[in-house]
Amino acid sequence: MHVQPSRSAYPWSDRWAQLASASDLGPNQPVLVALSGGADSVFLLHLLAQAEPRPRILAMHVEHGLRGSESHEDSAFCARLCAKLSIPFARTSIEIDGGDGDRLAPNWEAKARKARYQALAAEARAAGISVILTGHHEDDALETLLMRMMRGSDMAGLAGQKTRFTLAGSPPVEVIRPLVTLRREEVRQILRRENLTWREDSSNLSQRFTRNRVRHNLLPGIAQSEQGMDGLRAFAQAVEGLEAELAERTVHLHWTPLAGQSVQTAGGRLDRAAVSALPGALQRRALWRLLHEGTGKPPGKTVLSLIESDLTEQRDIRRTLPGQWLLELNARELLLLPPSQGGGLDYPAEELEVDLPVPGTATLPDGTRVTAERVEVEPGAAFPTDANVVELDARGLPTTLRVRLPRAGDRFHALGAPGQRELTRFLADAGVPAADRRRQPLVLADEELVWVAGVRPCDSKRVQPHSTQRVRLKIEAPA
Repeated sequence: MHVQPSRSAYPWSDRWAQLASASDLGPNQPVLVALSGGADSVFLLHLLAQAEPRPRILAMHVEHGLRGSESHEDSAFCARLCAKLSIPFARTSIEIDGGDGDRLAPNWEAKARKARYQALAAEARAAGISVILTGHHEDDALETLLMRMMRGSDMAGLAGQKTRFTLAGSPPVEVIRPLVTLRREEVRQILRRENLTWREDSSNLSQRFTRNRVRHNLLPGIAQSEQGMDGLRAFAQAVEGLEAELAERTVHLHWTPLAGQSVQTAGGRLDRAAVSALPGALQRRALWRLLHEGTGKPPGKTVLSLIESDLTEQRDIRRTLPGQWLLELNARELLLLPPSQGGGLDYPAEELEVDLPVPGTATLPDGTRVTAERVEVEPGAAFPTDANVVELDARGLPTTLRVRLPRAGDRFHALGAPGQRELTRFLADAGVPAADRRRQPLVLADEELVWVAGVRPCDSKRVQPHSTQRVRLKIEAPA
């Protein structure tokens, strides 16, 4: 005969100490709990509230307002729960464009997550708390693994959800997920047995969200297979183990602050040979980590591939990174330069236009220089391999070119492309971050865009096989 366990059967008083120890966290460490009102965060809050001794606790609810009155009811539920448990409570609202109808705004989930953590970190710092706890459990981690597999993540991405990570800032705040060993249904069974209530988010049933499609359509099928969830967990653990081994081989790489500065505020330098010596996969994961750490923004796949190619081809070049940071590759070092050293623009793009005589030099207000010269070569002579230098067929080119920044309506027929396309689309596909596209120098012959400087020349002015007269263009970053 099955007998329901009594309320006292669950070890509330010492369970938090066990979970805290497993998370390398002191049981008395002051914490901020990210309280959504769902089963997982409610369970976590009860664990802390009934712990003996009880740590200092602050709960915070972040309301996105995407579900109207239901969002407000979640917030009210969290406030009542904290009052009942005598736990200080804070709440805030965040406006995120959720899209229209069944169409989800691009990157809504990522934007909401980032805004949520920013709000939680700000509240924690204001309260003098250095640790944020979230209620993510093992099912969340497996869902994340499957989502990243579907998106084509590399090995570092397949390692899945981290059990802890640090939010940069002053001071930094650590996010810890102490429930990662528990399953979703285990948490709910405990709450039901203890007659503890929680809120169900109706958006968790919406097919608009990738995570929900994985949760309701993909995971149940895996659970019914012969190996089921155990096989998926074993795969995730194997990937994490491999990632740990790989991390040991790249952990020694870090930015050295520039003279008199800290890397968090003024970029850094790194030995180029140390990065170039890494095998391809290790080099890619090391670059991703270093650029993410240095700029606070993860680099995209396109720009990572460009930097890898620069290292392989031994190019000396500057690459634009997210957030208007610059990565300069010279013969000895990789230099990470913050936006303040990248030459900010204080003039409208449509007002900038500088003549470029051939031969001659055009200097932009931020110090960037574009030079032009005529060169005579043998038919079929090799072309420059540096992306910052290009040669065009001299025939048909005027004696004075023009340098300017992008304008609305610009179109470009890139070398090797089937035809013209919008310049903004070309820049996006070339890996130029959105924030930096308006700063991209262009070279024009009359009204034709002949070179997106440092990226690609046009198709119509390509050097012909028997041409002996070329115009060589070069772009140089500010000194």
